[in-house]
Amino acid sequence: MMEETIQLLIILGTGLALFILIRIISRKNKKLHVRFICNLLRVFIVIGCLIGALNVYTDLEKAAAAILTGGGLVLAILSFAAQKVLNNILSGISISFSRPFDLGDKIKVMSGTSVLAEGTVSDITLRHTIIMSYSGQSYIIPNGTMNESLLINVSSNDKVGNFLEVTVGFDDDLDKAIDLFEEVVRSAEFVVDCTKPVVARFDADGPVIKATVWTKTFAENYSACGWIRKKLVEVFRENNITIPYQTVTITK
Repeated sequence: MMEETIQLLIILGTGLALFILIRIISRKNKKLHVRFICNLLRVFIVIGCLIGALNVYTDLEKAAAAILTGGGLVLAILSFAAQKVLNNILSGISISFSRPFDLGDKIKVMSGTSVLAEGTVSDITLRHTIIMSYSGQSYIIPNGTMNESLLINVSSNDKVGNFLEVTVGFDDDLDKAIDLFEEVVRSAEFVVDCTKPVVARFDADGPVIKATVWTKTFAENYSACGWIRKKLVEVFRENNITIPYQTVTITK
């Protein structure tokens, strides 16, 4: 009994030491493939410790033979249930080694024309990838979905662009509105550049002036565009440029 207890303590102690070591490596290293491999190794350690502990007190060969001969239905059910889990693990392995993105990268996940998630990659586990949106929400997307989706990685760019539009009235001075639009955009904090504003199209309310606003990061772009929209309302009002909107008149 004493010998079995010593063997169990050695197995558990070794597993715990390896588990802690891998956890330290995972926290210090921000590379995607390292984080995934560390997660995978932790699972192997837990399984190895469990098998080792069971082997101390039971005959695993006889137990395995009994399961294989009498538990065929159970194995079939477990195999079917594990298909998605296995798919996510294999997809995670594929992602971690092909590395279409890394931890901290800003990506957009597309399925057809739909945007599944957009933000910063914060973590990857055996089953899913975690993306932190710019509004602070976490997207938890299965690795299988990530592996099958269109991934747009914008972190390689030195600046981030976003379209900005404003509608003015048909009777307004378009040249003046365009000049004021550009002046406000270029005066905004965080803006590093912008395209020359143009009349992009005509809506029911009037001409739509459009430009691309460039900043260093998505967060700065979000902040800058919000300030620009607010400032445009003030500047257009001061210069008799209207921002039309549809109204409904109810008469009795």
